[in-house]
Amino acid sequence: MFQNNSAMLGQYHPADSPWHRLDARVKIFLVSLVLVLALLTSSYIFYLVILAALFISLFWARITLKTVYRNFKPLLVIVLITFLYHIVFSGRGTGVVFSVFSFNITLEALSRAGYFSLRLVIFITVAYLITLTSSPSELAEALIKILKPLRKIGVPVYDLGLILFIAIRFIPILYEEFTAIKNAQIIRGVNFSGSIFKRIKKTVYVLIPVFVAAIGRADDLALAIEARGYDSLGERTFYTRTTFAGREWLFLLSGTIFIFTLFFVTR
Repeated sequence: MFQNNSAMLGQYHPADSPWHRLDARVKIFLVSLVLVLALLTSSYIFYLVILAALFISLFWARITLKTVYRNFKPLLVIVLITFLYHIVFSGRGTGVVFSVFSFNITLEALSRAGYFSLRLVIFITVAYLITLTSSPSELAEALIKILKPLRKIGVPVYDLGLILFIAIRFIPILYEEFTAIKNAQIIRGVNFSGSIFKRIKKTVYVLIPVFVAAIGRADDLALAIEARGYDSLGERTFYTRTTFAGREWLFLLSGTIFIFTLFFVTR
């Protein structure tokens, strides 16, 4: 039985919520709009409101705060590295706010570190939300339907959908592979505790066999696809039938108006 606390980044969490019932095309459009506008602004208000809306959506999708924290905790290291990088290398020549061990922290460095870190958290949360509430096949089919007109100019739409499906589907598989290899190393006496640098160094030793296993899986998958006669140029049918009804139009229009209004007001 699928447990709520096992919902991880890249893994679909089946549930009966408004976000799950929504057509994946609406989610892809709104997510893309948020990502593009997040790159065009440095407003803290925009970032904080979007983050609040995303976390409300996660709870709306029946994911508990404990589950969200448990899955975001490993990714906070990346956010911390981003924050420290901009603290050290950004904002030189501006006003000094305070000093730490004779190192001057400027206002511009704090500002850049803050909004770049928030931007990264938004990207992670968006990826977590959309993969959590839409299965890989739904996302792939939605992408194909959105890009299908581009087939007339030679864009390999079906190949793009297949690549997206495989990429999302492989995230939990590689995570399970990583966990299995790490547990095998622990049984053999490897100690993964200690300082963060020691843990990173020892984790690298686990990543190498994971990549080797991933390459092997990719070869097997390519042979399986070829054996089934996959042809990206031919017409293909869809496994599921979706309807773009009034609920989708209402959500799409209201979400678009909200995001654009927030963007222009906060600028």
